[in-house]
Amino acid sequence: MSARLSGGPDPRLSSGTPHGARPSRDRDIPLPPRAMARAAKRGNRRRAWPRWAKPALKTALLGLPLVAAGVFALSVWRAGTVAETMERFEEAMVGATATAGFALREVVVDGRVETSSELLFEALGARQGTPILGIDLVEAKERLESLPWVSSASVERRLPDALYVRLSERQPMAIWQHERTFTVIDRDGRPLADALEMARKGSQRVNQLPHVVGANAPQQVPKLLAALEEVPEINKRLTAAVWVSDRRWDLQLDNGVMIRLPEAGMVRALHQLAEMQTGSSVLDRDLVAVDLRQKDRAVLQTSTAAMPDADDKKKRKNKP
Repeated sequence: MSARLSGGPDPRLSSGTPHGARPSRDRDIPLPPRAMARAAKRGNRRRAWPRWAKPALKTALLGLPLVAAGVFALSVWRAGTVAETMERFEEAMVGATATAGFALREVVVDGRVETSSELLFEALGARQGTPILGIDLVEAKERLESLPWVSSASVERRLPDALYVRLSERQPMAIWQHERTFTVIDRDGRPLADALEMARKGSQRVNQLPHVVGANAPQQVPKLLAALEEVPEINKRLTAAVWVSDRRWDLQLDNGVMIRLPEAGMVRALHQLAEMQTGSSVLDRDLVAVDLRQKDRAVLQTSTAAMPDADDKKKRKNKP
């Protein structure tokens, strides 16, 4: 009994089995060596390929061409081939629209006074026959606004063959005279054009502009114009303004009278002069100059002798 429990040989298969007795069922018959090898091989194959392996392999095989295509496209893009191809394709398409009737035939400009047509067409970057769909409106606007006379611009397509350009030009306010040059400037002191060249072209506006003189006069023009706008009766009679010692203004009126303004309190001095003109028509007298540099009084010069300048007095006083 103890031998069977310990895993000894089955007594029915022992040599003590009676002769002629039938053996047990198939489970008791040992398998042939070849069958055992085939069964072991099938078991090994099942253990090497788990259930998820085949779907994963199938997905990898399907995705491999896509990955390869992506890598190829990226390499081509980095080389610039695709970008160049697309650019050539776009140029060809734009050229085709020109042959279909979308070519520039007319440019309508509104607001142009001083800007030359040559500079305008150069800024637009287009000539007659240019494909209208190929004109970059944003760049054309930026180039127009870089021109000296143009303060703002807008450019629109009017299909099939026209451009509409609206300009807002800067207003000339004075002629800046420095050494031997005469430059038209706007109210911000920005140079616009050569005054002599404008006069040669027949511009009448040049003759109506006051002159400002001095190395740094354009930078001071905005403050001067703002002050003069408060006293229009003086402003309309101004013919020239001299920036003296880089500190203050001397104004010359249409009758030749020189107005010496203070370094500080320019607006107050101009109002004082306007009140004097309203009360006693001081500017209509036979005067050479009106000195307003002293806050409490005005000095009138009635002779042709030169009025001593306060700055000159200081120089002479300090001179050894």
